[in-house]
Amino acid sequence: MLRNLAFTAARMLASYPNSLATAASRTTSQPAAVGVMWKSYANAPRPTPVEIRNDEDTPQGQQPSVPVDLEKRRKVLELELEVMRQEGRKVPSLSIIKPDQWDHLLSLSSRNQRRHYYLYLWNIEMVRLSQKAKKERKQQEIAKRREELEKATAENDHIVYGLFHNTMFLRIYDSKVDHFHNNRLVQAMQYGINLVIDCSYDDYMNDKEMRNTAKQLMLCFALNRSHPEPFNVHHCNANFNKTTMRALEKHLVQIHQPDFPFNVTEQSYTDLFPKERLVYLTPHCKNDLEEFNPDDIYIIGAMVDKSSQEAVSLGKAKKQGLRMARLPLDRYFQFKSGKSLTLDQMLLIMLELKTSNDFERALKHVPRRKVIDADELRTQELAQQKQRLEASKFKFNLKRPGNEQWNNKRKPR
Repeated sequence: MLRNLAFTAARMLASYPNSLATAASRTTSQPAAVGVMWKSYANAPRPTPVEIRNDEDTPQGQQPSVPVDLEKRRKVLELELEVMRQEGRKVPSLSIIKPDQWDHLLSLSSRNQRRHYYLYLWNIEMVRLSQKAKKERKQQEIAKRREELEKATAENDHIVYGLFHNTMFLRIYDSKVDHFHNNRLVQAMQYGINLVIDCSYDDYMNDKEMRNTAKQLMLCFALNRSHPEPFNVHHCNANFNKTTMRALEKHLVQIHQPDFPFNVTEQSYTDLFPKERLVYLTPHCKNDLEEFNPDDIYIIGAMVDKSSQEAVSLGKAKKQGLRMARLPLDRYFQFKSGKSLTLDQMLLIMLELKTSNDFERALKHVPRRKVIDADELRTQELAQQKQRLEASKFKFNLKRPGNEQWNNKRKPR
């Protein structure tokens, strides 16, 4: 029975994409009678606008095709989820799937892609359930401890000092710490050194890499805010219709508030700063950064290039006529694999260079897993020497002793 349901669901899903694409093109070509209702989400591509009509505008006996097709396709996907759950596969519950996740599922064309996304949603559900259970256990432990302390206090007549009791210290709340760090960023906006993060690389990344870029940007904001002397960071070329900025909006909900110290703009850095002060940091150029110059404005490209290693930032800097530089990594390290660094690692390196202008101290933020340490390098050199010695034992001397030479002429038969 389950196998027949699975075959039926597969046939229906195979027949729907063509009709769905035709209906979507018909919807985008015709203006809506009442309006177009859609919503952008951070973890999914932008859904196709769905046309909403009144009953008065729709002819009798004819229903709008796009919502019907989407609803049928969604029911087929729900049937597929139920069949996979009965088979024992790791699929999420229907109740936890959000509307943006349904839109992303409807945009996937193959069953393999849907299975991977089902597993991704299932992992999210399991993490949330474990966090919820952990939170409940912690609350129970706190309540039990509070009850024991109250019982012990009731038995004693003297004053008790400590947690949940009398104390001479004031509690510092997280909101106070946030205000303190935000005030430091406001001072950096007025008197600090400028740093630019170029957010124009969404077209060169897939959806997963763009979400990873948004997480790194959020981590950069936290690291810069907690530093004693933070940068005045400008996020230029931001496009809020792309996945990176929409995911960043999801992580930093105060990003558009006027009193929140976060500089983000759709303008280019060439429109904000003089071109002669701009220096683009790209690993593909040949000029090493010798020292940190506080008069220069350094640019870091917000790109996670796991799938492609193209020199996009180098071409962009050459096209705009900007100066370029790279970190002198080869001067201090020998890398095991690629030399790519994350945005938060680059920010930590630049913060240390701004403070001390010492590359040895700044490059300590390079992960040790990517470089070869001195002991490992010495071991490799000894192994290479041993291989060369063993290979030299098998060399043959093809020259004959004395002045005699090999006779290459063949003897007649």
